Amino acid sequence: MRNLFLVLTLVFSSCVFGQTKIKTNDLIGYWKPDIESTQLFFWKDVKGNLQMQEISGTSGQPLDIVTLKIEDNYICVKTIFEYTDYTVDSTFMLKDEDTLICIISDDENTAIIYKKIK
Repeated sequence: MRNLFLVLTLVFSSCVFGQTKIKTNDLIGYWKPDIESTQLFFWKDVKGNLQMQEISGTSGQPLDIVTLKIEDNYICVKTIFEYTDYTVDSTFMLKDEDTLICIISDDENTAIIYKKIK
């Protein structure tokens, strides 16, 4: 219940106060979570397309990105952890240039705050 309240608060505050429009160049780099979770890496490939990699913070294993959809104010990502065959839908919203909010939709809705490190 506490997680649901946190998620609703974050989503509501993002809607009321406005989200930062996502510019893919602002995402490039390493993002660290505020809790034990996946590490995020963003870069552009040779064609200039945004790429993303999630690495498990507990096992160090990479998660496979099934889909990556970039919208004006959010990014939708579906990942699968092949080792356990566990699939997760995540929505990332850029709060400011150094803060990324992730809402994970699975058995429980969870919010993770990522800070840009490099």
